[in-house]
Amino acid sequence: MLHTMLAPAQVLTETAGGALGGVGGGILPDAVDRPTSPRSRAAAHSMAITGTVGYFLNEQLPEWQDRLRSRGHQYAELRAASPHPLSQIGYSLLEFLCYFLSGALAGLLAGYGSHLALDSLTPGSLPILC
Repeated sequence: MLHTMLAPAQVLTETAGGALGGVGGGILPDAVDRPTSPRSRAAAHSMAITGTVGYFLNEQLPEWQDRLRSRGHQYAELRAASPHPLSQIGYSLLEFLCYFLSGALAGLLAGYGSHLALDSLTPGSLPILC
């Protein structure tokens, strides 16, 4: 596990990824299960399916984020060591992408979960299976 503090630019990049991932995650259940009525909910809204998948993804998230952050750190080191401007730009983009994805994964899970939490408060609630 990577236990180093993130630089402010890395925190900002992860935050931007988390915000965009949160929006995407919030839209995703209705993109998968196109709502045809307020009571129309299928697999993407199922408590059993999304709970099981969500639990697995949540368990994996810290490891995935550590790997992405570690890879981002490696790209930062390669960028700093490279004498070629084009290589530096490429490594900078890869570094950015790693930190952005680290935040986006967390945001996606949070957005999806918040969508389901809000849907569970509606009269139609959520189906247990499909």
